Amino acid sequence: MRKSHRIPLLADHHSHPSAYAAMNGCLDLRDVHDKRQALELIRHREEEIVFVLGWNNSLYGFDRDELEALPPTFICDAALCGFLVNDAARERLIDGYPDVIARIEDGAWVERNLHTIIKLIVGVRGCGVDDLAAFYDGILRVGVWSAEEMLLANRDVLGAFEQADLLDRTGIWADPDTYLALDQDARGKVHGIKLFADGALAARTAAISEPFLSGERGFLLRTDRELGRLITEFSVEGKPLAIHAVGDRATDQILRVMEDERTRCSSPSVRIEHCAFLTVGQAERAKSAGVTLSVQPNFSIESVDYRDRLSEEWCARNHPFRMLIDEVGFVPGDDLVFGSDGAPHGAEFGLQMALFPPYSSQRLTLDEFVAGYCLPDLSRGHIDVEVDGEERTVTVKAIAIEP
Repeated sequence: MRKSHRIPLLADHHSHPSAYAAMNGCLDLRDVHDKRQALELIRHREEEIVFVLGWNNSLYGFDRDELEALPPTFICDAALCGFLVNDAARERLIDGYPDVIARIEDGAWVERNLHTIIKLIVGVRGCGVDDLAAFYDGILRVGVWSAEEMLLANRDVLGAFEQADLLDRTGIWADPDTYLALDQDARGKVHGIKLFADGALAARTAAISEPFLSGERGFLLRTDRELGRLITEFSVEGKPLAIHAVGDRATDQILRVMEDERTRCSSPSVRIEHCAFLTVGQAERAKSAGVTLSVQPNFSIESVDYRDRLSEEWCARNHPFRMLIDEVGFVPGDDLVFGSDGAPHGAEFGLQMALFPPYSSQRLTLDEFVAGYCLPDLSRGHIDVEVDGEERTVTVKAIAIEP
């Protein structure tokens, strides 16, 4: 049975606008499921360095001989957390970014220095006013009004947001190094501080409690003492904290550190980003501590895409929205907010994964989706969607923007 609904435009609580804006026009492999086709597309690009987006490493990999046969190439996986660079590209980048290029394929280093890699991408590709304006025009066409920038590259990018008159549509988060490099005026325009506790599923570095099927073990990026020091040090800035934690071990570490009497957290709010595999006990502790969970309904598809690295048990544990809402009492739009992480941006896929996910435990109602993922009203515009319960599909029929 088909039903029509009108919902507000989206407020995406987790994205990387500057990185995506810098890579506007790059080859995007998101819909390329065949390695031979991907290689052919890369070979025919006529650029000084071919930057590639959207590589899904659960579908295919690139061996060293294949990479070296390509023109200068810098490949980013779909999650912007895994990278491949051939020697021809290294030669062009080594002088400007020697530390990054030396360790770009070291998973542990990448997870600890993702902000530095984003700076490379933005620095090489450029991210100016026109780039940002084009990005925001693009996401508006798919129903997104605002997007939080979860990893500011530098002061120049902040200035570009300002010149493009986009600060009212962008919550800016900065890692500690970038934040400390800003002057007081620029720091005032930063919404919050971003920290990291673990890696990502795409790179098999997320700190889950069992090895990945291929044998790798995810890991925590810092000791409890180091994470507690960062929380204590940066919460005195009076800004919200957002801490990246995909795996259950990483979520547990954040909660454990915050419960430690040595940690002095004076931040007005703390968000855990992703928290894909938290347990009931961890969810109850987070609720009790007043932590907000910032989660991506889009990523429920990883329960299908990542069966090459996750057991059936862990695929089923991914994104337990029903537990969070029904058992623990998290409230969408209050202490449970949603975003895309660019995978992809827009209303249609987010709604599809929210209403008809791989597992019923991942399901959100339309009202819950709207509360956690949309603007509070229709004043900026609206999205008309058709939901077919029998076919389990969502179709965006129209998007209207108010002048």
